[in-house]
Amino acid sequence: MALSAEISYFAGAHGDFSIPAFSGSEKTYGFGGGASVEGGVYIQNLSLGIFGHIASSNDSGDLVQKITEYKVGLEAGYYFGKEIIPFFPVWLNVRPNLAAFADFYNAEGYRSESKKIIGYDESSKGFSPVFEAGLLFDFPNLLKYGAFDFIPVAGYYGTFRMENKGIIYSGRVSLGMRVSYSPVKARALRYGEGGTLSVLASTNIKLFSPDGDGTDDEVVFRVSSDADEHDGVSNWELRIYNPGQKVFYSEKGRGKLPEYYKWNGVGSNSDIVEGGCIYQYVWYVKAKDGSDGYIPGIVETDVMLKEEDGVLHFSLSSIQFGPNSADYKGLTEEQVARNKELFDTVARILKQYSEYNVTIEGHANNVSGTQREHEKELLPLSQKRAETVMAELINRGVDQARLTAVGRGSEKMLTNKKDELWKNRRVEFILTQKE
Repeated sequence: MALSAEISYFAGAHGDFSIPAFSGSEKTYGFGGGASVEGGVYIQNLSLGIFGHIASSNDSGDLVQKITEYKVGLEAGYYFGKEIIPFFPVWLNVRPNLAAFADFYNAEGYRSESKKIIGYDESSKGFSPVFEAGLLFDFPNLLKYGAFDFIPVAGYYGTFRMENKGIIYSGRVSLGMRVSYSPVKARALRYGEGGTLSVLASTNIKLFSPDGDGTDDEVVFRVSSDADEHDGVSNWELRIYNPGQKVFYSEKGRGKLPEYYKWNGVGSNSDIVEGGCIYQYVWYVKAKDGSDGYIPGIVETDVMLKEEDGVLHFSLSSIQFGPNSADYKGLTEEQVARNKELFDTVARILKQYSEYNVTIEGHANNVSGTQREHEKELLPLSQKRAETVMAELINRGVDQARLTAVGRGSEKMLTNKKDELWKNRRVEFILTQKE
């Protein structure tokens, strides 16, 4: 399925080299340099944005010795690429650009030829409307990351500044980088396939449990694409995201796409997947002709029982509750259904270990880092959530006499890393053998 990003957003930064400005045949001021920033939206091939520019010239003209300009305004452009001009390569767009600015300037020099003769110079501050016409060359599809496209830009702007004495013309050469973000592509990466290539991926198991028991310890991806119809595969990448939506594991390759790819559940930082969680994956494929495609999917992990010093335990960070509550208000039907599946799995495991008593511990994340939040908010909240889980298990036939619910609040937080705080919001199950 081809992905069309009808609306996307961009931000850019550029460095400029200014050529001398002229009013008629008179050189108003000379060479200079500057920098600019921009931000806006793409609507199909139309680019609309806000532009800010600062420039300075210390190179004397006929009257102006030094000038500093601060410009802010609106710009509009329309880019032409391979979809419009077939012989263009996929990495090149041409973008005519028009802009209107408010120009606030500070100039030093001679106000007239007579004052220049007598050596009397002045400084002046003022405001001028400024119009620009540019021809830009954008280089997309060279560097992408997910829904982001990093686009080098090179081009020339002709600047027309309106003064009482007439129009002053100057020019500047600009080099910079635009970064665009496509919400459509981001959603497609998370929920559906996309790109100009057709990419297919599937896994061999429903529940992944890399616990070393010899069953479902590896997930095997089967991957294919129609890249052969686009001169073959240039490069590919697999990214796997943890429940916190951060990259947990990634692998890149060049040339032929692996038909089968095995993964043992170990992340790039040597952590192993959490039990009872959903890990999203995305396969990216880029062909030699510049076209690309991607396909997302999920790897669902099973509840993984561990033994330490004769005590069995497992942890679930994927049981979801409503905000600051111990019920399911505010959750989607899909989230509630996922909870039910987890409770069914936990009840099945606990029934298999009927000779064990079970302590259900609720844990929370301390946002403020204060003892007050721990005692006044998180201890009672985690206690109620543990009791909710216990009630779900009792409803599924687990003997109530075996179960104890305990709220731990934030006393056993696993991490303070911002992108791993989801691990702190968990329910732990500790199994101890009956005496």
